[in-house]
Amino acid sequence: MHYIIKPLMLGKMLMNCSLMTYMLNFQKEIWVPIVTWYVKTEDKNVLIDSGASVDIMKKYWYADYEEIMTFEQALDSVDTTPEEIDVVIQTHLHFDHCGNTSKCRNAEVIVQSEELAFSRKPHPLFFGSYLRRGELDEVNFKEVDGDAEVFPGIEVLKVPGHSPGTQAISIQTENANVVLSGFCSIADNFSPPEKFKKLWPVLTPGVHVDALQAFASAKRVKEEADVIIPIHDMEFASKNQIP
Repeated sequence: MHYIIKPLMLGKMLMNCSLMTYMLNFQKEIWVPIVTWYVKTEDKNVLIDSGASVDIMKKYWYADYEEIMTFEQALDSVDTTPEEIDVVIQTHLHFDHCGNTSKCRNAEVIVQSEELAFSRKPHPLFFGSYLRRGELDEVNFKEVDGDAEVFPGIEVLKVPGHSPGTQAISIQTENANVVLSGFCSIADNFSPPEKFKKLWPVLTPGVHVDALQAFASAKRVKEEADVIIPIHDMEFASKNQIP
């Protein structure tokens, strides 16, 4: 089956670009999208990440945030509701990626075991990146360890470094193997400035638990994908559908 990905942009947050591009662009501020990615299979409503509500963003994010639409409005645009979501694939469990997941009460939520364990007892350096204890208690998690096929033509790829259990999502569309990066990134992560390219074919995410792992994971995504979707890239988030 060939899939179509529909980006549903819930809002955008202001941040320093170096949080995406390790050690570069300290002087630059950018807006990055908060997105839930909808994929329709033959008989399932699937989301990749659920984004976050304005309340979650105000609670956890330190800078400006602008809401574009609610989670419910986003799903209504693809003729579904939170209760009708069958599967949520979590790239990782930072608050801006799973803030609406508990609303999908009937969904199976696919996450790497290492990510789930870390989210429940995060290192103090990353305490603010994860939802507080209890906020995901009602979620029906399905744990996976490493790469796994979740539907024919849809595979999760473990790409640690940004977080302990980040997973990219490989999706076979009509003309290409599209990979959602999983880790927080923009287009620049996969196309570094010319003067760095010989040493750095990719840029490590600025936020990471392990910079070397994150670098290797970014290289893996770049090598395996026909088309890369950096999950905080405004160009891709603004598309009506992919492809």
